[in-house]
Amino acid sequence: MMRRSDLQREENYNEYLRLLQNDDYLGVTYDEVSGGVSAVHKYHQFDKQKGAFGIRRGDYERIVVNVLRNEGHRIVLESEMSVQGIKKCDGLLDDIPMEIKSIEGRGTWTISTKLLEAEKQHAKCVVLFFPKADLYSDFRVIEGLRLFFSCPKRENQLKLSRLLVIVENRLVTDI
Repeated sequence: MMRRSDLQREENYNEYLRLLQNDDYLGVTYDEVSGGVSAVHKYHQFDKQKGAFGIRRGDYERIVVNVLRNEGHRIVLESEMSVQGIKKCDGLLDDIPMEIKSIEGRGTWTISTKLLEAEKQHAKCVVLFFPKADLYSDFRVIEGLRLFFSCPKRENQLKLSRLLVIVENRLVTDI
């Protein structure tokens, strides 16, 4: 588990106190050990649809939130609908617009497709969540990134500032 600097811990704790006072946020939690904080906007929609493994996709988000908070990050899931009705990204990770994408398939283009979806949602940070360890490999993630950056369908030329990979309930990559 990564330890946060004193300054980061103080910033996270102040954000925790601010979120506690805001009636728009639920489940506001501060982890004393890691210094991480998490919260969920009251209009954030946890997907009730079950994924390929019989687990609700909204539960994937809950797992990701817990892992990242326990690693000392500040993660806030926001309301995802914009005024125009276009789905926005899931929220903020350490103040960076973030989207969580679950990887349930084994296809060559799965990761690239998920990154393209995140791009359309204006995310600058993507968390790839692998609910099953046998779906993950370093090579697969690298190949997915290669396909994403070479894809002619990319319109906005997203400049990812961060990519995190969570396998089951463990953070394995933070770049």
